[in-house]
Amino acid sequence: MQPGTDQYGQPIQQAAPQPQYGQPPQPQIIGQPATLSGQPNVGFNAPMQQVTNIMMSPSNGAATASLVLGIISFIFWGIGWFVILTWCCSVPMSIIGVILGHVGYSESKTSGVGGTESIIGLILNWLQVGLLIIGAIAIFVFGAALYSSF
Repeated sequence: MQPGTDQYGQPIQQAAPQPQYGQPPQPQIIGQPATLSGQPNVGFNAPMQQVTNIMMSPSNGAATASLVLGIISFIFWGIGWFVILTWCCSVPMSIIGVILGHVGYSESKTSGVGGTESIIGLILNWLQVGLLIIGAIAIFVFGAALYSSF
């Protein structure tokens, strides 16, 4: 009996190593000629290459920010009837939202993206600023009326 053969004279084949968990099993090819180091891999034995294409959709950050600030400032204005401190946050947010809404609207004219968001943000924020102006006028009128009555 020769070394490396079984009792019938057949060569002993080593068992293929078990694949690790989560990896697909590798096929065992017997009698496959070895490729030289300078030889390119083409055909069925070529390694698979995975290509991932990521397509980013265009967005308008200023329009989105204007819309978000408009919604949050209206929520803060509504909560302000119970918690007075939120009115102090609502006013600057609506002013910043107006500025971002106009910037987003001008960007939407050139890029074509975010026009609806910027218009809705402008409406919400200008309503908030309008309520602020009406409230300030009411405070001055009623304050003057109360002061003149003394």
